[in-house]
Amino acid sequence: MSDLEQIGIDAVDRFLTTWNSRDKDLWASSLNYPHVRPGPLGKIAVAETAEIYASRFDYQQVIDTGWDHSEWDYRQVLHTSAEKVHVAGQWSRYSAAGEKIHTNPIIYVVTRVAGQWGIQARFAADYAGDEADTSGMESRGFKLVEDFVLNFNNNNQLACSELMNYPHFGIGIGQLRHHATPDDYGVSESRLKIESLQSVQTGNLSMNIAMDVTVENASGSEPYQAVMNITLRDGHLGIQAWSLLDPHAHDPEDEK
Repeated sequence: MSDLEQIGIDAVDRFLTTWNSRDKDLWASSLNYPHVRPGPLGKIAVAETAEIYASRFDYQQVIDTGWDHSEWDYRQVLHTSAEKVHVAGQWSRYSAAGEKIHTNPIIYVVTRVAGQWGIQARFAADYAGDEADTSGMESRGFKLVEDFVLNFNNNNQLACSELMNYPHFGIGIGQLRHHATPDDYGVSESRLKIESLQSVQTGNLSMNIAMDVTVENASGSEPYQAVMNITLRDGHLGIQAWSLLDPHAHDPEDEK
């Protein structure tokens, strides 16, 4: 395992360990800010600081479900760069007797902000069950991404905006690109070419995708890696959030 892969694993492990501590301030310290958790269910809110994040959370609501602790089902690094790492994981909540209460697949966007590695965003996917047939959602999700790239390359801003779900987020490093409505979204002069497309986690209402993409502009073409959160909200399938990283980016500390 490379150093950057270990950093990604350590970040998500700290997230789960501090969650199990029942100390909401300690748990909030495992995240980077502004922080967001897009997904198919519930309100999507941004927490600008750890204090705001902790103030919104009540452990008692989770404890009342019978929860005792959470454990990883798996976690796997997808992509790495000097300042951002994408990690896919799935955790389950258990009662004190060891009964499984709830399972949640997630993609974690881990970033380094002011020297601190933490989770900037969590892309939630609904858990359909290990034996569920989610091929229909997978096909729809792939088609959605392909349609988006086609319209992006044709500079069709209206069509691209209609393929999103809102609020829509692009995850930066220590920042979020937030589009509240379709009117907020705009396309750039770049062109995209999908090199690979992989379903990482698929449920009945959502899908997390990993992809390799080439970005072409006036300066040339560069390879990037990305993750996307696709959700079915209010009957509309759309791209809820995305995160792009440059796998060949240099560590800024090396340039000083």
